[in-house]
Amino acid sequence: MTETIKDVQKALPYDYDGGWVAVQNAVLTVYTLHPDFKATTLLVYAYLLKNYNIGRQYSWPSFDAMEIDLNISRGTISAATQTLCDLGMINIFKRGSRGSHAYTFNVLIDDEVEFITRFPDAIPNYEKKLAKVKRIDEKKAAFDKLIPVRGQDIELS
Repeated sequence: MTETIKDVQKALPYDYDGGWVAVQNAVLTVYTLHPDFKATTLLVYAYLLKNYNIGRQYSWPSFDAMEIDLNISRGTISAATQTLCDLGMINIFKRGSRGSHAYTFNVLIDDEVEFITRFPDAIPNYEKKLAKVKRIDEKKAAFDKLIPVRGQDIELS
């Protein structure tokens, strides 16, 4: 049984048989371009994923549980879930009469251009990102011209 878990579990750089949550790379590299996507938005998204019930096809942690486990306020949770919904990452459904919610997940956009086309508010952050990449590339190129790399003439087999 342990060998099967180790064979399947490739997400962590160490052996761990307990629970963990996988988050699609686009959440960290594409959705963070949106000005409303905060660190707490990521935290709430990961928590909703953690509580996903594959049999029921939704997640339904209570606001009380999220407040306690995540150590953030109800208002922050509400803002984060609304941002996730506005960005098309989740859907929110009312459950019962006590104001509880169920959350389902949508396929994420993993292309930056498609994302900024759908969410123009992300364009300024996308442009800043491109400018940073350009500056870093220019620094690297200038640095490489200044300092010769040792072993350049060595042919590796």
